[in-house]
Amino acid sequence: MISRLLLLASAAVSMVSAAPVEITPPDLRGAQQPQAAVGARGEIHVVFGREGAIFHSVSTDEARTFRAPVKIAALPKLALGMHRGPRLVVAGDRLVVAAISHEVGDLLAWTSADGGATWAAPVMVNTAPKAAREGLHALAASGPRVALAWLDLRGSGTELWAALSEDGGATWQPDARVYQSPDGSICQCCAPSLAFGPHGELAAMWRNSLGSARDLYLALSRDGGRIFAPAAKLGTGTWKLNACPMDGGGIAFLRDATAAPMTVWRRDSQLFLSRPGEPEKSVGEGKDAALATTARGPVMAWRSKAGLMLQLPAAAPRLLDAQGAAPSLAAAPDGRSTVIVWESGESAQRILKAEIAR
Repeated sequence: MISRLLLLASAAVSMVSAAPVEITPPDLRGAQQPQAAVGARGEIHVVFGREGAIFHSVSTDEARTFRAPVKIAALPKLALGMHRGPRLVVAGDRLVVAAISHEVGDLLAWTSADGGATWAAPVMVNTAPKAAREGLHALAASGPRVALAWLDLRGSGTELWAALSEDGGATWQPDARVYQSPDGSICQCCAPSLAFGPHGELAAMWRNSLGSARDLYLALSRDGGRIFAPAAKLGTGTWKLNACPMDGGGIAFLRDATAAPMTVWRRDSQLFLSRPGEPEKSVGEGKDAALATTARGPVMAWRSKAGLMLQLPAAAPRLLDAQGAAPSLAAAPDGRSTVIVWESGESAQRILKAEIAR
């Protein structure tokens, strides 16, 4: 199945825009962890963090230019780096941004009803104070329904918890546990992933810790996140590791009639593409993978020894940026294109870039 999907539309020609565009102005060099989302009219929204502050920028001309970033909020010890940072979705006619302060330890959500020009006061999502202090979380939306999942520390070990909003992030239902490892803790420093499916499904993915193995697990909810089925391991192999690799993965539903999501994740030095119940397929060496799906199949980005790689359907992987890291992918609603945003460069001189892939 996966091999067929990777070869889907093999007669088509994959196209990438001529050159990446810098998102951040010179005074915001050093920004980290960009996240992208595409609105119903094709507008490209990006959020990122820098020195304790959260910023939003938007492009209305297919990533040719980006407006001056708007500061959403400042948090003490904003969680940034290693897959930590603000998250963003378009939820109906609202934007929703979520972020965590290591110092405060709570997961906060902001909403904007005017495309990011102004932002409402934040709402605390976790009901147990300081439970989200690890700083790792995932955000997904389907129309006005929004879901958040995070690594939770309210118990004796790290657990996966989640919460739902039915009104575009304005209010949140009480949070609930998605998964508790029988060995006492899931992997403590690997980011979870969330994705809504075409029929209201919600899939959650995380790295588990069972019997000294650090494998990816997935739980599927067929009612939009209210009840999750028992978790299942992804792939047929296993990774025996008495440590946290600090690497989660990517998840997205294909634009077909199936209800099983596509996932990409790391085991040891290899990346794998898989769907629940199917053998995994090796993508190659790498880490920090991101995934989106278009009308022609999956789009992947990841870090290799050569730099940041991008692979479009029916195309070989290509080097996008030798100094690239922290990729985020977002498919357009019509499935015809994907925006990729990423970090480029080192430390204080780091810039953020964006590019459209078709």
